[in-house]
Amino acid sequence: MSKVLPDGMSVRWFGHATFSVTGPDAGQKFLFDPFIAKNPRFPKEAEEAVRRPGAFDALLVTHAHFDHFDEVVPMLKADKNLKALAQFEVGNFIMSEGIPEDQVVPFNPGGTFPFAGLRITQTVAIHTSSVTRHGAPLMVGLPVGFVLRFANGFTIYNTGDTAATMDMQIVRDLYQPNLVILPIGDFFTMGAEQAAYALKLLQPQYAIGGHWQTWDGMPPGSPEDLEREIARLSLPTKLIKLQPGDTLV
Repeated sequence: MSKVLPDGMSVRWFGHATFSVTGPDAGQKFLFDPFIAKNPRFPKEAEEAVRRPGAFDALLVTHAHFDHFDEVVPMLKADKNLKALAQFEVGNFIMSEGIPEDQVVPFNPGGTFPFAGLRITQTVAIHTSSVTRHGAPLMVGLPVGFVLRFANGFTIYNTGDTAATMDMQIVRDLYQPNLVILPIGDFFTMGAEQAAYALKLLQPQYAIGGHWQTWDGMPPGSPEDLEREIARLSLPTKLIKLQPGDTLV
């Protein structure tokens, strides 16, 4: 694979919706939606490194479903220098679990938080957000996505779990993302047809699909399905097909 990212940057997929993003400058090591122990596609050889204090500067939390949220509080408790950026109510829920205020940044869609030399903006996502308490779902906050705008001009948009939405046109107009990370598995999120339409709205140079075939019996969405839809729509976006543990540079 030819080089995609600017020097010093990398994106690694750990299966499902867990991605790391490393920027070119100090303090720019991020982990999206840590889902480790119960993630059947998480590369086991990477567990120790991902959990190690100091491995990341911030967790970017798109919503509170277990397959995005299970490891958030334990990782914050294990690393007092680690921060979590989350939607307002999700952030406050994290603090209610015993995490101090100085480790949590609770903000809302449309808002931008400057962090370590880049701008992190929350975006709208079409999904739900809940935790399970006493066997029943408890709604916690709103699902979101994140736009990361680095000082070198490169922009990454992680849509979070979502359906295609016309709000993506706003993201395109305002931020012109170079790389889009989006779910493609269908049923719980958009599948290939909607993901391709989302890319039509966003027009990025590159895309990575996540949230597909994590468990046996899940809907059979795949990168190949999205690749066919991209071709059908004659989109300029190049799909980067990663396997769990792969790193894009």
